Amino acid sequence: MWSDKETSKDLLGYTVHAELLKSVVTNDKNLPITVGLYGDWGSGKSSILKILEEDLKKDDNTVVVYFDGWSFESFDDAKMALIQGIVEALEKEERFWAKVGDKIDDLKTAFTNLKKSINWMRALKVTASTAIPIATATATGGISLIIPLLLKAFNDNKDNLRDLLTGEKAEKFLKDTIHAEEDEKKYEAVREFRKDFEELIKKSKQGRIVVLIDDLDRCLPRHIIENLEAIKLFLNVPKTAFVIAADRFIVSNAIKNEYKDIIAAASEDRPNLGDSYMEKFIQLPYNIPALNPKEVETYVTLLFCQSILDEKVFDKIREDFSKFINANKFDIYGWNNIKDLLKSESIPAELGETIGFVSRFATIIGTSLKWNPRLIKRFLNAFEIRSNLLVQSGIKDTKSRFALLKLMLIEQKHLEQFRQLNAWVMNNKGVPKELVAIEAFAEDNTKDISGYQDWKSQDLLKLVSTDPKFSTVSLKELFWVSRDNIVNEMSGLSLVSTRVKTVFSNAYEAATDKIRENICGNEVKGLSETDIEDFYDLLDSKLLMAASDKNAFSVYYFCIMKDVPRAYNRLLDILSRIDAKQISFALVNKFEDILNRHGNDKKLLDILKANEKLMRAIENNKRKTK
Repeated sequence: MWSDKETSKDLLGYTVHAELLKSVVTNDKNLPITVGLYGDWGSGKSSILKILEEDLKKDDNTVVVYFDGWSFESFDDAKMALIQGIVEALEKEERFWAKVGDKIDDLKTAFTNLKKSINWMRALKVTASTAIPIATATATGGISLIIPLLLKAFNDNKDNLRDLLTGEKAEKFLKDTIHAEEDEKKYEAVREFRKDFEELIKKSKQGRIVVLIDDLDRCLPRHIIENLEAIKLFLNVPKTAFVIAADRFIVSNAIKNEYKDIIAAASEDRPNLGDSYMEKFIQLPYNIPALNPKEVETYVTLLFCQSILDEKVFDKIREDFSKFINANKFDIYGWNNIKDLLKSESIPAELGETIGFVSRFATIIGTSLKWNPRLIKRFLNAFEIRSNLLVQSGIKDTKSRFALLKLMLIEQKHLEQFRQLNAWVMNNKGVPKELVAIEAFAEDNTKDISGYQDWKSQDLLKLVSTDPKFSTVSLKELFWVSRDNIVNEMSGLSLVSTRVKTVFSNAYEAATDKIRENICGNEVKGLSETDIEDFYDLLDSKLLMAASDKNAFSVYYFCIMKDVPRAYNRLLDILSRIDAKQISFALVNKFEDILNRHGNDKKLLDILKANEKLMRAIENNKRKTK
């Protein structure tokens, strides 16, 4: 099994990215600078930051702070939490104090002043959002700022104070009093904060400060905006560099969602507001390139070495890989490299067999798992678990283990064919005739394969034709290891990110349609293109298990109404695969809305006609509205 956590142990050749970023942020001519490290979920952003952090700590002239933006996701005031979190992280960093000598009191004073500025901003934020904010202000340290304003207002209005504090007038009076100096004070507070932060950096006597911010894209859209606003307060201070790791698509969509009214009013030829907003404070965008087949083969090879070999032996391989990749960026580090390195050491036969077999499917693994390192690792973890289940059931031969891997790759990329094969196997005592025909065609394309056109894709044929053949193993046993998870686990949904699962759970289990509508219009729409497809897969799994699932259809409905990409096409696809007769009559209004929105699309009408009761109700409603 392999850990899903970020690591500074590089198995992807990502050290080259970290070294490039280091050369940028440690070049004093570039400072101050803000770098955007962009990549999809699971692409390795966090690992690059960890490698970069470890490397920067070796530089005596650099203080590096690693900050996880998602750790403050539960705070209502994410903006102030992040600001204070960065300041406190600097205060706790021993190296930040290393060069002050006998001026330690000056640095302590600088921290005190900076915290006062934070308290001012907290207080102003509190007063901006509430009429009588005294309890909240006390909790945030702003009470000392509010009381003087109230005392002055009471004194100025002492002759008619009773009248002002009666009924509805009281709320307006207190709001006006508290907000009277707000505009002036908030700008002053920001100026003071930036001035105090700059003074703090200067008094530390350090060469440069590098702040690494991770997991910004895991936050809710509203918190992403707040975190970006907080980060902006630190920017452009001399001797500082910020590296912000995020999925650009998610952040851009969060910005677009926040300013949707402005976007709606803007002309069509205006540039993408989300990207424009980010460009204002990201001086250097750096995109992590997708893995290629050679890199996938190398990665899988190293993962199996890590799993099978002793830790000290594997460390030796990892060090050799680091040297190799520096000189051979475009080559595979494979089985031959490992054999040459470990000449005098015994290598388990299992390792050579596994690497030799799996390496043949590097391209299929890459395409099936979106060239995503985290998905690849999770897929291999699932393979290891199922392999162990086979062993526990008495099946220990290598042939069955490798056939299981092939079966899982079919499951991951060709779910319909996977289910089809499952049905053939379970409904036959011996080798299904359908499988025999497909294997014959895979070996000789002149053979007849009429009726099985969906099995003609090149990667399917490679999986079918590569030894061990499915017809030579007990496929029932291979399907058995996942008998309880034929839809959820076996469909690859276990590889979906935690963020997507959380958003799906919130939408599917929403207490009201209003809540569900907001989630679809904001959180679902803010997902990346890849994550949205995973979201639909989760929805489809619900409908495949129960075509009458009203919650799942309601989620599809609001995704369509809120213009979530591909929602309508995905609904048509899943409707074509389930029994439309089971669709609940309670959904009549929702399906009527969908038909109206899509001009009574013939494809949808043809599917719904199978549900006579539902269609009669839709037609009756149309007649009533005429």
